[in-house]
Amino acid sequence: MTAERWLQEAVRLATANADAGQLPFAALVVRDGETLATGVNTALADCDPTAHAEVAAVRNACRALGTVHLTGAVVYASCEPCAICHAVAATAGVTALVYAAPKEFAPDLRYPAPPDSAPLATSMQAALRALAPEQIQHVPTPGADEPFRRYLAQLP
Repeated sequence: MTAERWLQEAVRLATANADAGQLPFAALVVRDGETLATGVNTALADCDPTAHAEVAAVRNACRALGTVHLTGAVVYASCEPCAICHAVAATAGVTALVYAAPKEFAPDLRYPAPPDSAPLATSMQAALRALAPEQIQHVPTPGADEPFRRYLAQLP
């Protein structure tokens, strides 16, 4: 499978998650052409601000393999990974993070995050990208904005 196909799968999972009323994000951990695990964002359902799709995918892959190291794996994400997701992937030894939608595609999702946390989170994300620019890559993917549209369409 190519990067585009893995990303299309991440977008499909994110759209399904949005249809289920959850935040519209999903990710896959892939190594040697095999999906090790997937994850979706469950922050709303779990009342857990760390329940991001990439974090869930890394946790699921580690549990499935019985290890805390994912050396050589790639995380394919429906949207640009935040600082939390980037740090978790790096901690597990993930080689690269590839994403479909840049963060600028994400509209206001009415996510109940503290309003004053955005500047710090954005600075942390920029710092991580600057430390390892080769680790993260955007691949434009048709339909990458669909999960956001679906999520907003079902809000009251």
